[in-house]
Amino acid sequence: IEIDIPSVELKEHERIEQCEQLVKNYKDAPEIVFEDANRAYYMPKSDRINMPDLSQFESAEEYYSTLFHEMSHSTGHQKRLNRDGITKDVLFDNLVYSEEELIAEMGASFLCAKAGIDIQPVTENSAAYLQGWLGVLKKDKKFIFKCAAKAQQAVDYILNVKKI
Repeated sequence: IEIDIPSVELKEHERIEQCEQLVKNYKDAPEIVFEDANRAYYMPKSDRINMPDLSQFESAEEYYSTLFHEMSHSTGHQKRLNRDGITKDVLFDNLVYSEEELIAEMGASFLCAKAGIDIQPVTENSAAYLQGWLGVLKKDKKFIFKCAAKAQQAVDYILNVKKI
């Protein structure tokens, strides 16, 4: 039996130096692996980030936005900022999970801004992703501000910003 499998169109993207510098400067960063070629995720138990190859993304900017999202998640590890959304087993679509996803996506947006990434598809994807998790706002009007503060802590940790 012959099975026709459509080929994945891989794109040739150049790495973005400002983004690479942010990744490189993340002290005690988790290892970045490329084991599961089709999914990006952070693994708290092994403290590793899995990423698809750069060529699998529509643009280099989308790759880095995704990597920054996973890096933001990694700051929640118990040896870093110790956030419940990473350190505890949480169910999908509950308050703690929603908070963690908002923290990671806002952190990614802040890091993209720091790196000078401001292209419409990345901004639109991020806004749509955030909108999906904002249902919690109906119950807690301060929720977005709590998440933004924690996202800023995550970004400061990645950038090694020392608070006085």
